Amino acid sequence: MKELKVPFEIGDSCTFTKTISESDVYMFAGITGDFSQMHTNEAFMNTTKYKTRIVHGVLTFALGSTASTLIQTQAKAEMPSVSYGYDRLRFVKPVYFGDTVTATYTIIEIDNENLKSVGKVEVVNQKGEVVVVANHILKFFPLDEE
Repeated sequence: MKELKVPFEIGDSCTFTKTISESDVYMFAGITGDFSQMHTNEAFMNTTKYKTRIVHGVLTFALGSTASTLIQTQAKAEMPSVSYGYDRLRFVKPVYFGDTVTATYTIIEIDNENLKSVGKVEVVNQKGEVVVVANHILKFFPLDEE
């Protein structure tokens, strides 16, 4: 029987880049029901320290999930996996409409015994400023053998 192991090496990495538009924010608000004035009311936000609307932190964070899918594709993972959760998630800086953000997913830990990996998720804006960080756990599981 073939020994099962996580299909990554420490340091494996991939990125996903996207410019976040106003329509992205409003579609996300519609899906989640989060129409906070922080994201939808420009006049109100002009009175705050931000001076303009900001993107939902969770929307920005979700781009790390795309990167986690891409790294599995890049590794040509034969075993399926599921997200086992995120640790140490922080929204470090605001993201504004029109910002271009890049999510980088880097493997920092491998647990072959339990078929898990931990990836460091770091999202930066077009200025290179870190806006979101988290650690992501992937749990792999073997396909049933007949």
